[in-house]
Amino acid sequence: MSSYTSALLLISLPLFWTILSWFISPKRHFFSTFSIEKIAILGSVFLLVVSLFAGFSTPVNTDAGVMLVSISPMKAMVIFTVVAIGTILMRFSRNYLVGEACYPRFLRWMQLTLSSVVITILANHLVIFWAGWLAVSLSLHKLLLLYPERSRAIVAAHKKFILARSSELLMAAAFVLLFLTFDTLYIDEITYQLNNYTLLTSKQADYINYAACLIAGAALLKCAQLPAHGWLINIVEAPTPVSALLHAGVINLGGYLLLAFAPLVAASSQAQWLLLVVAGLSVFFSALIMTTRVTIKVRLAWSTSSQMGLMLIECAMGLYSLALIHLVAHSFYKAYAFLNTGSAVYETLEHDISAHRAPLFADWLNATFITSLIIAVCYSLSEYQGPASPWILMALAFTAFLAMRTANSDQTQMYMLIAISIALISVYGFVKGLTQHYITSAYPPPIDMFSIMDLWISGLLVTLFGLHVAMQTFAQHRLVKRFKQLLFAGFYLDEWFTKITLKIHPITLRSTEPKPNHVASVSKIGSK
Repeated sequence: MSSYTSALLLISLPLFWTILSWFISPKRHFFSTFSIEKIAILGSVFLLVVSLFAGFSTPVNTDAGVMLVSISPMKAMVIFTVVAIGTILMRFSRNYLVGEACYPRFLRWMQLTLSSVVITILANHLVIFWAGWLAVSLSLHKLLLLYPERSRAIVAAHKKFILARSSELLMAAAFVLLFLTFDTLYIDEITYQLNNYTLLTSKQADYINYAACLIAGAALLKCAQLPAHGWLINIVEAPTPVSALLHAGVINLGGYLLLAFAPLVAASSQAQWLLLVVAGLSVFFSALIMTTRVTIKVRLAWSTSSQMGLMLIECAMGLYSLALIHLVAHSFYKAYAFLNTGSAVYETLEHDISAHRAPLFADWLNATFITSLIIAVCYSLSEYQGPASPWILMALAFTAFLAMRTANSDQTQMYMLIAISIALISVYGFVKGLTQHYITSAYPPPIDMFSIMDLWISGLLVTLFGLHVAMQTFAQHRLVKRFKQLLFAGFYLDEWFTKITLKIHPITLRSTEPKPNHVASVSKIGSK
């Protein structure tokens, strides 16, 4: 199947959702909306199979292309994730929003949001890509305002609206620079020229560098990196299916943007450093702040900010297959986590009342020794060429996993945990090799091991691990308690960001509680 035929076939997916959305009316009976929702799910499953077949049966095209839309194995994997999660959320919302007056509006804007995401992924033209990116944000904004009486959700949507427009302006400026540099609006042609150009004028090199930094900035804003993260934390006021769609799908577009323009970012060390510094610090602080949260949804929101930062780091370091696996795995995990928040409450209560203790120094030492052996064997058997920080991250993650689990288990369970660790590493190696087989030829190589960029990320990961262990070991120390207070407040970054945002662009909230004269009260936030 040719790339042109495959891409045109997949255009039926967003068209299908868009056409269905116009048949949904809030004035109709629930049965009509229910029928449309069933048609949407069945059609999505069919088109999901088509997208996988089209993506993986089409050879990777590394030459310049002149099609408005295109398909590749990488795009097929992302579309598979979007359609699968969208189908799950539509099925979940059937029971979650039953009887709610906003259900028809939810289903309409849900389908339009998914359509916009697929159009953005398929786009091979800068204008179509930007228009799809804008449509995703505007459609999602309607979903965030399903309950206009929730003031916190309104403020969060207001902040996101401003940041989304900023992201779109950065992207538009980057696309203008790319057009001036390469004299084309087709993304495949731009990446082809980036991979094959050897001689560039100083003006072209400057334009490429500026465009890469603008693309990196747009991705950082889209992925809610510090300090522009507060809207993502506050948006948990939205209904659970909307939160799941945002955390499991839409916010991943920042990572997809870097995957789509990987040769551009790889050509600019300034853009790479911008991503590594901002996203690295976001991962560092978001992961620590998450440990102080007691509300499940808020904890998941901080986790999303941290995970998105890690994905951006992977893209900046040239670990594209790892970033793609991370994107897909994070999407399904976050969808499950948000839809399972009710059960998570009982699981947390069971954990709190059960007998458990913090890992001792001997537990950490034992876990470190076992993990070091496993990682050393895996590294010696692999043909890995790239930075050392992924291995360090894997070692630290499994060390924490073994130490915390073995602290409250017997010797037999420890052997089981070691077997699980080996199995997880083996599965990861297989999936990464399979993914790398399909997408590596179209992407630049990763950065070198123990380069300055690699040492920066490795240092952040080791420091994060050390602080986490110290906070658990010396939980009653005065300095640790003070540090946890600052973490719980998020270092007041969102409060300052909100004040500045509302100072620049105030927002008017309407209260649902009527005054004595039966006129709804109006409060203006951010004005003098």
